[in-house]
Amino acid sequence: MIQTTDWKRTRNDNIPVACVDCPKCGKENVVARVASARSGFNSSSERGITCKRCDYIFAVPESKLTIRRQPREQLDEEYGVDALTWIA
Repeated sequence: MIQTTDWKRTRNDNIPVACVDCPKCGKENVVARVASARSGFNSSSERGITCKRCDYIFAVPESKLTIRRQPREQLDEEYGVDALTWIA
């Protein structure tokens, strides 16, 4: 059974981020950190993205970004959590 302190630490270590899958290779790309794990964005402005795996360059409207919670350790390894920009 998970103790309360373990649950809190695990929950706090998961960071909400905006993600999109690459249309070429299908791998997930983290675009930015978000202030809260809400359901989506209302903005129709597009973001230019370069896939971290295959280097494919594509654009996606912010309204198509998906909010997912990622472990801090995984984000640090792949992107550097503090280097990610914020979406309010």
